[in-house]
Amino acid sequence: MIEEISTARVVQGIRRRPRWWLIAKNGSGRVKFLTTNRDGGEILPVFGHEEEAEMFLHLGGYGDDGWRARESSAGEIVSVLYGPCSGAEGVALDPLPEMMADETLALVRLGRKRFSGWLLSTGRNLIKL
Repeated sequence: MIEEISTARVVQGIRRRPRWWLIAKNGSGRVKFLTTNRDGGEILPVFGHEEEAEMFLHLGGYGDDGWRARESSAGEIVSVLYGPCSGAEGVALDPLPEMMADETLALVRLGRKRFSGWLLSTGRNLIKL
């Protein structure tokens, strides 16, 4: 009985397609993705919730420049990392704007290859919320 209840709770707390959010803007017929240059390397901010991306835009003052939160699939993020943002060394997961300026960005930073591998492997499985 307990095992059945636990399984039901786990199933209710799982979604099949994780959603991610990037900061992007349209310009010259192309989508541009926000990256930051920190410690000599380019970093792509990636957010797990739309509200976190919106907060980043608001607190960082990016909303007035045409930047918007954009829902992205795991496949699109990998494509962005190896396409338009191929110069990015990695990603920052749910960063705060002030982390871009101080030394704390390393706390939420993952290398591009490691993040892409993790993203693609978890994208095939069910993800627990």
